[in-house]
Amino acid sequence: MSRETGMTTTFFAGTRVHRQLRQVLLRVTDGPDRGAQISLARSRITIGRSAVNDLVLTDVAVSGTHAEIILSERGVEVHDLNSTNGTMIGSLRVISAWLEPGMRFFVGKTEIELLGADEVPVPLSGRDSFGALYGQSSAMREVFATLERIAATEMSVLIGGETGTGKELVARALHDESHRQAWPFVVLDCGALTRELAEAAILGHRKGAFTGAVADRAGAFEEANGGTVFLDEIGELPLDLQPKLLRVLDRREVQRIGDSHVRPINVRVVAATHRDLRMMVGEGRFREDLYFRLSVMSVDMPPLRDRGEDVVHLAERFLEDFMRMHPQAVVRPQLGPAAKEALLSQAFPGNVRQLKNVIQRAAHLCRHGVIEPRDLHLGGRDGPRASVTHAGGVYSIDSNLYDMPFKDGKQRLVDTFEREYFRRLLDRADGNLSRAAGEAGITRYYLRELLKRLGLHRNQQGEA
Repeated sequence: MSRETGMTTTFFAGTRVHRQLRQVLLRVTDGPDRGAQISLARSRITIGRSAVNDLVLTDVAVSGTHAEIILSERGVEVHDLNSTNGTMIGSLRVISAWLEPGMRFFVGKTEIELLGADEVPVPLSGRDSFGALYGQSSAMREVFATLERIAATEMSVLIGGETGTGKELVARALHDESHRQAWPFVVLDCGALTRELAEAAILGHRKGAFTGAVADRAGAFEEANGGTVFLDEIGELPLDLQPKLLRVLDRREVQRIGDSHVRPINVRVVAATHRDLRMMVGEGRFREDLYFRLSVMSVDMPPLRDRGEDVVHLAERFLEDFMRMHPQAVVRPQLGPAAKEALLSQAFPGNVRQLKNVIQRAAHLCRHGVIEPRDLHLGGRDGPRASVTHAGGVYSIDSNLYDMPFKDGKQRLVDTFEREYFRRLLDRADGNLSRAAGEAGITRYYLRELLKRLGLHRNQQGEA
């Protein structure tokens, strides 16, 4: 059994050649789509009315992205995705529940049966690296196997995964392993652009096209012509700009703002996001046609907590990097046994990026060249917490935020505040959305959308 998954793996000449992944068979047993079924082998299957789902239903009582099936070594689990009408097992509305073959559940007015959950082999790469990516775990070598197959193609690729899992490294590696490697690799961070600058960053502009346009400038697609354009955090692109991006992708040409000349482009597009774009499509916050245009091939980066011993291997590689950057160091820092166990016990919400910061700090702080748990400054499993007092009590802040880039840490802190704020607001209003919206000083519609995003949406007194 492998430590990172607890799943059985097969060996060939000392190297794992595949791991077992569950394949589920789902069948609609009642409702408008009765008789429809799917059989898929992947870690996540979504169900809903939007065309981006794996199982697409026509039932009007089903939400755009209603529920998901999670497949793991522990079994098959159904999760409700903050749907309007809920996911039911019998008469019980569930947020999450384990399924066994033969069990049935309802989404909207549609009944679905889990017919089977067999294990199928998934090929693994024989390599433990791909570009600047490194990993010996089955989860990463499965990713490498996929990247090896698609690197030389022209397919658009959508990379998913939590913050800090290495999505930009995937994009760079795909470029370096392709026939476009001699041409530019251009990064457009959609999350760092203001609404006013986003269109110009994509299309470019002529001098004088708007205030501040002091010279002609090419957009990201022109700059990347012949090579690869990487659209980082594509989920942050404003909805009204998404048609403009789609037009560029479809026509393979750009027209700079203020210019009448159309310029042809030849680029490969790789996009990445830490958000659930399927959910955003179902909620109307991301265009369905753009999603399909970007996700010809999808690659999901596993979080560090699911990569087992990779945590220690990566930490040791970061120590090697530290020594190359500090050749004058008298003592070479090494991880002590207790420090290794401490690393393996952490959740690392900031993933590999956070681990790198932790190791670099520990390398400076350790005594006598041996890194101990106290040098890591990790605290408990979820990291140490700092407290901020206010009139009503004390808020607890995850100090892992300080190991993240500013933008990521700020967003996580804001999300935490919003979730706690609206949870307390709903409690005070007894779940009445109209009353809660009035108290918060926002519209009922806006409150409802916020609750969906934060996972607090619920039916109470007919208001949600």
